[in-house]
Amino acid sequence: MFHYHPAGQDYQFSFPVSELDPFEPANRAPSLTRSSLDVFSNREPVLVSSSKGWVGGAERVVEVYDTDRGKQLQVQGCGRFFINEDDGEIGKLNRQLEFTDLDREILLGPVLVLALATRGVWCLHASAAMFRDKVIVFLGESGRGKSTLAGYLAQNTEWQLVADDILPVSMGRGEVFVLPHFPQLKYAKDAQPGSRLPDQLSLKMVCELNHGGSDQMPALHSLSVAGAVHAWLRNTAGARMFNSQLLAKHLEFSTRAAEQLSAFKLVYPHRENALEETRSILEKLC
Repeated sequence: MFHYHPAGQDYQFSFPVSELDPFEPANRAPSLTRSSLDVFSNREPVLVSSSKGWVGGAERVVEVYDTDRGKQLQVQGCGRFFINEDDGEIGKLNRQLEFTDLDREILLGPVLVLALATRGVWCLHASAAMFRDKVIVFLGESGRGKSTLAGYLAQNTEWQLVADDILPVSMGRGEVFVLPHFPQLKYAKDAQPGSRLPDQLSLKMVCELNHGGSDQMPALHSLSVAGAVHAWLRNTAGARMFNSQLLAKHLEFSTRAAEQLSAFKLVYPHRENALEETRSILEKLC
């Protein structure tokens, strides 16, 4: 088995996953632990969700099944994966098939997102940057400019990039943490922003990005608790895969997080000089 530590969680795989190398526990050699493959192959799974998602450059049906040992995930036209919730093993059921680039994308996307959710770690569609010691999370779907904004901020000496596109978060000791040890797929293995950071950072501030007209100035507007809850729910990756128990836990987390954190709507025009104006606003906020 190959052991990795994404988002501060220990998982073992029956094959190496090079994208997770920056988050491999130190001095942990591959073990010979027996695989869960036979256990999952002999269990009758129960379908709990079926939804469409953008995977591998196309919209595909994603199905999630519950078993008495964990979960199985099937993407249309691809292999079926299992998540053993008892020992943290993640693997591919039909391993006689070639492990393709698409399989790898599924493993690092919906499979890992679902595995983390079963441990109370929720992955956001978000970028994040840290000003001195304060982390700001930028929520938003693709095309909202969250990667551009976080990347621009990180070019300034007092800022540091935390995440580019997907950011795991959790709650512990009554506060919300971001967990930056997670693969950002647009970055090379040796340039992962999270690999240079602690495994968790305290979070105090969240901004949901909204498009602004080209003639508008960047602006911050406070969100109510209800508005912040909706922002968390809208921007959680993989929520359509959750069963009723996970949905209830996710709603509880989102409500508690919204009550604790400062949340804003950031009106963010897509024009070049808006980046510098936005940086000034965020630094004053910090």
